[in-house]
Formats: sequence, structure tokens, C-alpha cells
Amino acid sequence: MLRRALFAMLLFSSLASALCPETSREISMAAVVGEDSGGIFTLHVEVRPGTGKIYTSIDPRIGFSTQESEQEAVDYAFSQSGADRGECDVLFSMKGDFGSNRIDGPSAGGAMSAAVKAALTNRTIRKDVVMTGTISQDGGVGGVGGIIEKALAARDAGAKYMLVPKLMMHESFLLSSVSSGGGFAAIEVSDLEEAERVLYSPYSQVFTQNFTPKSDALPAGLPVQKYDADTARFSMVATHVVDELGDTVSSALAAAQGSMAEASREYFSSELSNYREQIRMGYPFTAANAAFLLSVDAEYLGIGGSEIDINGSIGKVQSCLGALPAPQKTRENIHWAIGADLRRIWAENKLNSTIAARADREGYSTLRDLLYSYAWCGISRELAKQAQDIGGAPINESSLEALAAALLGEADASLSSSSFLSSDAYSHLESGMGAYDSGYYGAAIYEATYARSMQAAADEAGSRNFSAAADALANGTRDSLWGKIYAGQGIYLGHAAKEGISSHSDAYRILSYAQALDESSSKIGAELAAAPKAAPPEAAEGPQAGAAQREEPFQAAAESLALLGTVLALAILVFVRMGRSGIDWRS
Repeated sequence: MLRRALFAMLLFSSLASALCPETSREISMAAVVGEDSGGIFTLHVEVRPGTGKIYTSIDPRIGFSTQESEQEAVDYAFSQSGADRGECDVLFSMKGDFGSNRIDGPSAGGAMSAAVKAALTNRTIRKDVVMTGTISQDGGVGGVGGIIEKALAARDAGAKYMLVPKLMMHESFLLSSVSSGGGFAAIEVSDLEEAERVLYSPYSQVFTQNFTPKSDALPAGLPVQKYDADTARFSMVATHVVDELGDTVSSALAAAQGSMAEASREYFSSELSNYREQIRMGYPFTAANAAFLLSVDAEYLGIGGSEIDINGSIGKVQSCLGALPAPQKTRENIHWAIGADLRRIWAENKLNSTIAARADREGYSTLRDLLYSYAWCGISRELAKQAQDIGGAPINESSLEALAAALLGEADASLSSSSFLSSDAYSHLESGMGAYDSGYYGAAIYEATYARSMQAAADEAGSRNFSAAADALANGTRDSLWGKIYAGQGIYLGHAAKEGISSHSDAYRILSYAQALDESSSKIGAELAAAPKAAPPEAAEGPQAGAAQREEPFQAAAESLALLGTVLALAILVFVRMGRSGIDWRS
């Protein structure tokens, strides 16, 4: 009996070993360890017979996000290897100098999955390859932060290749520069199968980086939009933005090195040609917006692995903001001046939030936000110049205070009643509240208009045919400055959506915003028409001003009471919002 029991135990043990191999593998992975530095660490994976448990070493400490990645990595690796998940235990441990002795984030998911699968299928992992990227349930390798810091660390550690997820344009430019010295290449992979071709390959096999930026042609059948006085003036702004992009590109290409520089030269040339054609065809906002975004990307082409100066970049943005002109708002230029105010507010908000979050982010991402802030400052300056050039009869912006409070209240109610809050709408509502508090009532009106419009579009998702709705709005006419400008962008996106370059929902959102801008601009015009004309600055002092105040005491008192009523109404709005959603507007 004892002999049969021992035989059964040995048989069960051999079966368990067959079902689950007892083996281990190691893979190099990258992580961000500071604002401007990365580190290379070794992930050790051990597979052994067990009951389906996952174990993790507590040195370093592992965060919840990394634990979730371990679970997803193990599930996918077992599903692809054919091994029985319930018969194996998997043990993860990491080796390296982790600084804070804590690891968190999902960026090691791809490496984890590759290592587990290698252990289960008896594959060898190349030691000269570093990997970063998340893992999805279907084996997709997803985007992560700190790509450049990680690539620099991999190169400096002697790695030959680094596997990265599909990159954003500025990341491609930077990695091209990092790889320009030879002996190191970053390889884009979209899924684990592509990663395995490199990870499991023989050391004799050579791979090359594969960044090839391509410019999209203008949508076929795009109609030419006629210019009027407003859009023609904005086309001058757009032309200036595109010309500045050309200067930025020339400087970046002069500093860039490697094959990416030559490939990028053709790409930038094609993009600049597209933008100028868009302006010629009556789509100045489309050209200016694309040039704005590409100018930020272009700054990265010549950076490469050189040290970045975050403090210097912050100072550059602050200097730009400090030098912005403040044109007198008039009945004639009010919407140009509001556009300038908005871009300045966006630049200030981005600068302040970037400084506040700086310690928790990698340096290249911080730099990107600072570049956005600086670019917004530049657009604000251009719009302010147009406002100054137009001039006109001065107004007192406080005449728009009551309208701003009312529209902020309507936007607030719209967001509060929605079952799915749009983060984009909410951020602009917050911006509008800040603009109101600072006395920029026109900017507050525009932000409230945007917030309500975008939330309405988000609420309609799934219940509206965006293609048909966008076509209907595109056939309408717009009357206001920014309504016309944004309508052109919406029409362009609608045609691009038909070729799969954009989405019909994006076209609809922009077109509906253009329509809402018409309505808000009309209300602004009505408020300004009803308000008394503002006195010239030099008339604000002296005997006549005092006499006028003595002759109309009741009017002054009425205006004070009206202002007090508006402030109280807005205060009630804020407290209702706080009580309803738990949001503290002071934060």
C-alpha cells in the first residue's frame, strides 16, 4: 500500500511538472527615476508548479498599477503559450537601483508578458534589448511616459535596441537624435508579437529604427471658402504662424543629426506647403492650428540627448507673458481682444499647472507643456496686435459681467446634470470661472460657451448621426468673427473625416461650437450696445468727472446695486456647484 502511494505521488509530481515547467527568465526594462533621468532594471520571472498564484517581491515596493500589469501580463502569456494557468505559480522580482525603493505604473507590462511567455515556451531573450510599454488583453503594446529618459538610460547602459510603443511625433524626433550616434536604435512595436521578433532573435540579427513621418494630402473635394474682412485679417495671423514654423523647422533641422533629419526635411516641406494651401483655400484656422502643434514637435528635432533647461524655459514663458500688449477693448475689436485674452489665460494656466506638477513628471514632458504655453503666448501677442490695429470706441468690459455670470451658470448646470462629464468641457468651465474672477468677462463668456457646447456634444454621443449633423451645420452661415473661423475648421474636418483622416464627431463638435459662438457674440453685442460709452482714459480724472458723478448719484447707486447683485448671484452659483458635485472651485 505504501509503495502504491509513493508511486502515485511520484506520478502526480511528474504530471504537474509536465503541465508547468519549472524555469525562469530575465529581461531588461526601463523606468523613469527622476524629472530628467531614467534607469534600466532587470525583471526576473520564475515559473514553477503551483495553483495559479502570482507572487511579487516586496523589495522594491510594488504599486497597485504595476500589480495589475503583472496580472494582465501573466494572463496574456499563458493564453498564448498553451500552458495551464491553474497549474503554475509565477514569481516576479526586480533588481536595480530604484532610488525611492518603490515602483509603480503600467509601463513594464509588455516586458513582463514577454518574459513569462519566454519561460513557458523555452525561448531565450536577448540581453542587449530593453523594453518599455504597457500590455493589453489582446497583446497590444501601449504608450508610456518618459520615452526619452528611458532611451537615454538604455543607450548609456550599453543596450543595442530599445523596444517602444508607437510614438508621438515629438518622441520620434527625439529618439532619432538619441539614436544618431550609431550602436543604438529604438524600434517601434504595436504588439507583443512584433516585440518577440526582436527579443527572441539571434544576436547576429540586426534591426534598424523605423520612424518615417508622412504628410497627409488635403481632403479631396475640399471647397474653397470665400474670405471676408474678418477671415482675411485672421489669414494674416495664420500666415505669420506658418512662417514662424518655417523658421523653427530651419533651426531644428540645422541642429538635427542622423537619417531622421533628412526624412523630416521632406515631411516638414510637405506640411508647410499644405498649410499655405489651406490658407489660400480659405481655411486659415486649420493651417494656424496645425502649424502651432507642429512647431512644438519641431523643437524636439534638434534636442536629442542634450540636457534640457527647464528653469530657463519657465523663465522664457514668463518673459513672454510679461511682455504681452494689453490693447484697449473697443466695440470694433472686442472679439479679437477676447481671443488674445483667452490664449494668454491658457498660457498662464498651463505654466502654473506645469510648475506645480514638475516634481512628479519627467523633464521632456514638462518641456512639452512649457512649449505649448510659450506658443499660446505667441498667438495671444498676434491677436492683440490685430486688436490694436483695429482700434475703435473704448468700452468698459464690466458691462459684460452679468452676461458672463449667466452663461457660466448655464454651463455649470449643463455639466452638473450630465451623466457623463466631459473633462474637456469641465477644464474650460474652470478656466472661465478664473477669467471671471480676474475681470476678463469676455473670455469667461467664450469659455462658458465652449464648455456648454462640448458637454452637449458629449451627451449626444451614441444617439446622434454626427456625419449628417455636421453636414447640416456646415451648410449654415456664421456671422461672428470666431464663429466664421471655427466653422472653417469644422468644414475641413468634415471632409477629412470622409477619408478617415479625422472623425465626424470632431467636425460636429467644432461646428456646433461655431454656432454657439454666433449666439454668444450676438449677446455681447447687445450688452455693449445698451451700455453707456466708456469715457476716454484722460477724462476719468478732473472736475468734469466729479461733476458728472454729482449730477447722477442715483445712476451710480443703481450700478453699484446691480454689480452687488451679480456678485451675489455668482457666489450662490459657486456654492450650489460645490454642494452638488463636491468640487472645490478654490483649488
